[in-house]
Amino acid sequence: MDSKPHTTIPLQIGHYQVQEAIGRGGMGLVYRARDTRLEREVAIKCLRTELFEAHYIERFKREALLLAKLNHPNIVQIYDFIEAPDQLALVMELVDGQNLQTYLREHVTPLSQRLHWLTQIAEGLAIAHDAGIIHRDLKAENILINKRGQAKITDLGIAKSQDFNATLTDHVAGSYCSMSPEQAMGESISFKSDLFSLGILAYQLLCGAHPFGDTGNKLQIMQRIISHPPTPPHQHNPDLPAEFVDLLGQLLSKDPNKRPDNTHWVAAQFKKLSAMNVHDNIASDDTQALAMPHTNINKSITRSARTQDHPTFETRFAAVALPRVSPWKKIKNYIAANKIVVSSAALSVLMITGVIVWQLQPKPPKYIAVIPPKLTAEGMQESQQELVKLAVFDSIQQGILAIEDGYYLIPREEIIDTNGDIDNIRRATAADEIISTDINCKDDICRIALTRINADHSRLRTSHSKTFDVLTDNYLTMASLVYKNIELIYQQNSIAHHTQFTPSDYTTYLSTYQDYLLNGATPEGLSAIDSINNVSALIEAQTLYRDLALDLYYETSEPIYLEKFKRIVTSNQRKNAESTQHLINIFYLADAENDKKKAEDIIEQLRDRESNLGVVLSLEAYIELGKSNYKKAIAIYKKLLKIKPSATNYQNIAITYWQAGNLAEARKYLALALEKSPDSYKANQIHGAISLSEGDTKKAIASFNTAIKNRIDATNLSNLGLAYLLDNNFPQAAAKLQQANSLAPNNMVILLNFADALHHNNQKDSAFKKYRKIINSISSTSENPEELKAKILAHSHLGEHSQAIEHLLLLQKLDKENIDTPYTAAIVYTQANERTSALVNIKKALEEKIHPTWFNFSWFNSLCESTEFIKLMSAYGAPQRCTGERTN
Repeated sequence: MDSKPHTTIPLQIGHYQVQEAIGRGGMGLVYRARDTRLEREVAIKCLRTELFEAHYIERFKREALLLAKLNHPNIVQIYDFIEAPDQLALVMELVDGQNLQTYLREHVTPLSQRLHWLTQIAEGLAIAHDAGIIHRDLKAENILINKRGQAKITDLGIAKSQDFNATLTDHVAGSYCSMSPEQAMGESISFKSDLFSLGILAYQLLCGAHPFGDTGNKLQIMQRIISHPPTPPHQHNPDLPAEFVDLLGQLLSKDPNKRPDNTHWVAAQFKKLSAMNVHDNIASDDTQALAMPHTNINKSITRSARTQDHPTFETRFAAVALPRVSPWKKIKNYIAANKIVVSSAALSVLMITGVIVWQLQPKPPKYIAVIPPKLTAEGMQESQQELVKLAVFDSIQQGILAIEDGYYLIPREEIIDTNGDIDNIRRATAADEIISTDINCKDDICRIALTRINADHSRLRTSHSKTFDVLTDNYLTMASLVYKNIELIYQQNSIAHHTQFTPSDYTTYLSTYQDYLLNGATPEGLSAIDSINNVSALIEAQTLYRDLALDLYYETSEPIYLEKFKRIVTSNQRKNAESTQHLINIFYLADAENDKKKAEDIIEQLRDRESNLGVVLSLEAYIELGKSNYKKAIAIYKKLLKIKPSATNYQNIAITYWQAGNLAEARKYLALALEKSPDSYKANQIHGAISLSEGDTKKAIASFNTAIKNRIDATNLSNLGLAYLLDNNFPQAAAKLQQANSLAPNNMVILLNFADALHHNNQKDSAFKKYRKIINSISSTSENPEELKAKILAHSHLGEHSQAIEHLLLLQKLDKENIDTPYTAAIVYTQANERTSALVNIKKALEEKIHPTWFNFSWFNSLCESTEFIKLMSAYGAPQRCTGERTN
C-alpha cells in the first residue's frame, strides 16, 4: 500500500463517527467514536502512519484475529475490523473508566478489592491462554477498571499465538519492568511468561512496590529480573499471610517450569485468597499508586495531587506545578535555592519545615534562630565577603548543634523566608532565642559582634554578647574563633570541632557550599567535596555531599550519584554511629534506594535514643508524602503545630492539603501562615499559585509581587507575568516574562509564556521567532511532557496544525492523566478549526476543574460562534466570556 493515513483525526471511519483521540497504543492511535448503525460508543484503534508497512499490517490483522477468539467479561471485546487501501482499524468495546495505575492513584482501594481484581485478571488471562494467546505486556496500564469496578484486560497489540513463528521484533516487544526473565533475554516464551508478569502486578498490588526494586533504570531492572531474586514481600508488607507469599514466589520463579502449570488454577488461588479475612494495611485511608518507572512515578506523584479541586497548569504555570521526580524533590520544589542548615534539624525531611521541635526531656526545649550575618567592608572583594559571612554563619550553627542541653536550631531557610526584622522572625519562627551577628571588616581584619537575644514571652532582650577581632587570611581559624565564642556565650565546654578540617579543605567546603546556594548541585561541586580529606568523617561535608549527590541523582536518574553518596555515608559508620545527623543521612540513602524498611528502622533508632521529636515526626511525614499518604502526613503536621505553631509548619500543612486537593483547608492554614509572616516568600508563592489556578488574577498578582520582593527568581517572575497575561495587562506581562526569560533562557515553558505575552501585546514578529526557537530547541524524539506541550503549542500558534496534532497524540499517550493535557488539546483543536474535538477537550478540562478564566485567551475567541461553547462557559461560571466584557 502506497497511501498513508493522515496525522489529523479522521471525521469518519466506515460507519463510525470519530469524536476524539483518547490514547496511543504500541501500534495504533485510539479514538472514541460513535457507531451510527448500532448507536453505541466504541473505541477504534487505527494503525499508525509510520507503521503502515507490510510487516506491521500483518501484525495488526493478527491482533484482530486473536481478539476475535476471545469472549470474556474481563477482556476488552472486539466488535469489528475495517480494512481499506489507506486505513486499518480495529473497533473495540469502549471501557468507561480508567486504567488500573490511574485508578489506584485516585481511589481508596482496600486489599479485598485488589484481590478481586487479581482474580478477574487471572480469569481473563486464563481464557486467552486457552485460545493459545500470550499477552506479553501485562501491566497495570493495560488493565482497565470500568465504572462498575470490573477489571478488563486490554492492549493485546503485541500478543501472539503460541504456534506463530515470531520475528526478533516480536520477541523484544513488551514493557521492561513487567517482562519475564526469558522475555527479557529474547528467548522463546510460553503462557508462563504472562504468569511472571502477573506475579509482578500482584506483588505491586499486595506490597505497594516492584519486586525487583527501583524501576527507573531499564538495563538495571532487566538485569535484576534476569538474575536477582525478588525482594521478600514481608519487607514491604510484614502482615502478608504465608499463602500470599507462597503464591507470589511461584509466579515469580526464574524457571518457567517452576511456575504454575495452569492459569485457571492461579485464578482459583486468588479467589481463595480473596475469601480470607486479611487485615488490610496496604491502602488504609489513602490512595496509593503502584511502583513504576521514574517517568511514571513522577507523573503519579503529580497527578495524585491534582484531584478535583487542584488544577495545575504545567505548560503555562512555570514552577508552581506540584513536584515531580521524588519525595526529596517534592519537598525541595517548595523552597528557594538556599542551603538548609547542616544539622540534624536541617536534615529533617522537610527542608521546608526545618523546624526542630520538642524532645521528651524534663526541661522545655529552646529553639534558636540564627540570623544570617550583616557585613560592612572596606577593601574586601565581594566574593570574599560572601565566604566570610558563610564561615561565620556555618560556625554559629555548628556551635549551637554542639550544645547538649535542649537547644535546637531553626534552619536558615525558615528564617530567610520571613523577610523581616528580629521581631518578625521571632513571631514567624516561634523562636525562644535569636543569635544576630554584625561583621565590620577593613582590609584583612574583621570585628565580629555576636548577640544572644532572649525572645521568651513575646519580649526581646539581650542576654549575652561577645565582640572579637579575626584575621581573614584563614577561614578555618575564623570559624574556630566564632565557634569558641558561641561556646562561651552558652557556657559550654570546649569542643575542637573545626580542627577536623585542614585549612584548604575548609576553604573548599565553604566555596562549594556557597556555589550550591547560588547555582544548585553540579558534578563539579560534588567532585570538589569528594576531594576533601576524610570527607565521610566530617559530618558537615558529608551532609553537603548528600545534598549535591541526591539533587544530581534525582535530576538526572544517573545511579552513579547514588553510588557515590552510598560510598561516602557508609565508609565511616562506626565512627559516626552516635551522630543523629549521620543517621538521617543514612535514612535518605535508604529512601533513595527504595529500602523503606531500613528507612523506617532509622526512624525507630532515632525515637529509641530520644532524639528530637521534631526530627522523628518530620521523617515520618517524609515517608508518608513519598507514598502520597496525605492524610497521615497532615496528621503528623498537626502534631508539629501543637508543639510549635510556626509559619513554616502552617505552610507545610497548607501545601499538603493542596497536594491532597483540599483547597479550602489549604487556604485556611495558609492564612494562618501569612498572619504570622505576611512577607513570607513561600506562603505568598503558594497563595499566588492557588489564586492563579482559581482564576483570581488580582490576588495572584499581589501574592507574586510580595514573593519577589523577598526573592527574585525566574519561576515567580514567570507566574507573575502569566497572572498579568490572564488579567489582560499585556505590557506588564511581557516585561515580567522578559525578566524571567533572561534569568532562565533555556526554560521552554517560560519562553512559551513570554512568546504568548508578546503575541497578545501585538509584537507578533518577535513572538513567532520565539515559537520557532522553541520548536528548534526541542528534540524531535523528545518524550518529555513539558517539552512536548511547549512544542505543540508553538506549532499551533504558528499555524502548523498537522505537526501540533501529531505531537499532541503522543502527549495524550504519555501524559493523559495530567489535566493540562486536555487544555493543551483544546487550544490545538480550536486553532486547527476542529471545533468538535476542541469542545470535547474544553468540557473535559472544565470537568477536571480548570478554571474558565483560562479560556479567556484569544486562542478561543473563534468559539464564541458556538452555542455549545457559550453554554459551557455559562455552566462553569463565565457567562460573560463571549459578551465582549472579558476577552483578550
